[in-house]
Amino acid sequence: MEKEALIRPSLLAADFLHLKKDMDGLVRSKTRFVHFDVMDGNFVEDISFGEHLFLPLFERYHKKIGFDVHLMVQNPLRHLERFYALGAREISVHYETISDCLPALERFKRAHEDLRLGIAFSPETKTSLVMPLQSLADFFLVMSVVPGKGGQSFIPESLEKIAMLDYFRKSNALSFEIMVDGGINERTGRECLRKGADILIAGSSYFRSEDKEAFVDSLHRSLADGTIE
Repeated sequence: MEKEALIRPSLLAADFLHLKKDMDGLVRSKTRFVHFDVMDGNFVEDISFGEHLFLPLFERYHKKIGFDVHLMVQNPLRHLERFYALGAREISVHYETISDCLPALERFKRAHEDLRLGIAFSPETKTSLVMPLQSLADFFLVMSVVPGKGGQSFIPESLEKIAMLDYFRKSNALSFEIMVDGGINERTGRECLRKGADILIAGSSYFRSEDKEAFVDSLHRSLADGTIE
């Protein structure tokens, strides 16, 4: 696995006064994907950026970097449709919000073969509840912090969720990916990788790092040696 595929920086932690500078830096470092959080003030307390920021960023950078859109919203199907129409092709919705729209969500996924759909789930949601959605999910997004705010500490119980998903995947010869979002640093990142995670969403620890390349390299090396410093 290439290191650029392992780490996906979360733009929620970027410097909004110098967002172009941060994006240009990501492109120069050959980062393959950035994580774009959409928060509506309903499913989570805070409100983040939405379509009006996504569209100019996508238009300027989509040929150079991919966008992974994380919908922390109360009406996931409507937002899924709109962000897909804007060009997003990798979008995650929250398990806690889809009970009323699951049949429509399945129809949308079948009708759009180029969509990579993720099922995110919050710390209070049991892993066993999301597993039956494996036929719908291209990836599962384990929230290792409470959704909606950056800079939180990693919830240790998330490691067991990662391990359960990895065991379920291997036992049933499935191919979904496991992503982890929240509190990722060199130590927690290595622990997630050892439990079976494929992709790590890094926000504060990435953008506040003095040497971002060294931060990514450190996690990448852990794939080969399996050590935790």
